[in-house]
Order: sequence, then C-alpha cells, then structure tokens
Amino acid sequence: MSERKPERPTRDRGELVRLVQLLVAEGQRIGHVFAQRQGVNGTDVEALIRILVAGDDQPMTAGRLAAELGLTTGAVTTLIDRLERDGHVRRERDTADRRRVIVHYDQSGLELAGRFFRPLGLHHDAATSSFTPEELEIVKRYLAATIESFRSYREQLASEDR
Repeated sequence: MSERKPERPTRDRGELVRLVQLLVAEGQRIGHVFAQRQGVNGTDVEALIRILVAGDDQPMTAGRLAAELGLTTGAVTTLIDRLERDGHVRRERDTADRRRVIVHYDQSGLELAGRFFRPLGLHHDAATSSFTPEELEIVKRYLAATIESFRSYREQLASEDR
C-alpha cells in the first residue's frame, strides 16, 4: 500500500500562481494609469520599465529592446523617438561600439516616474516592513524563479513563432 502525498503543496502552489496573477494584473492596472496620465501607450510603459531595470552590466540597446518587446527595430526606433521627444529617455552611443545605441532614462523622465511611483514604494515598504531578512531572501528567490519561468516561456513562444 503506497502512501498518499498530502495535497497541501499543490494547493499552496496554486495559491502562489493566483497571487502572482493578481500581482501582474495590479501592476498592469497601475501601468495603465501611468500611461494615461503621461499620454503614452502600454508598449511605451513596458519599454520604460525594461530600460529602467536594465543593469549597467547589460545596458539597454535599441536591438535588445526590440527583442524584449517583440518588435521590429524600425518600430523600436519610432518608440524611442517618441519617448525621447517626450523627455522620458535619451540615446547615447556605445563608447566601445559606436554602431550601438544605448537607451537611458532621462533625468526628467526619472523624476516624473519617481513622483508617480514613489507612493507605491511607500505602500510596498509599509506592507513588507514586518518581513525578516530571511523571509525577504525566500521571497526574492521565489520571485527570481518565477521571473525566469516567465522569461523561459516567453522565449519558447517566440521560437515557436519563427
């Protein structure tokens, strides 16, 4: 007679999936409000987020942005033109390879985004202030694994479309 495994881990994982779905949905709703108030579209907001979180070790190039957004280089050029014109980003030639263009948040764009998102940061700080450093490490591990699973699936979908 085999032992039956408890169902709790499955239910717990299901609850995690539900919570991630809600997190994504709430983030999208906030992004839509930002887009509406700034007169930009959803793809522009996604581009701004990707530019913001790009690390110094992997700066956001126009080509990388096109790949991450699933757009043509021509469409991304138009998008960057629009964001630059509106003061959100600036272009900079790569000093190592002058053919590459690196896209950075412009200071005015950072200030504008900061004014909008700072209250969210304060809400988040208050909501997570009781977590111990150990708990935060577990949450970071979980979120990193979840992001990687999303990225992997997105790349799988992109390869199927080729």
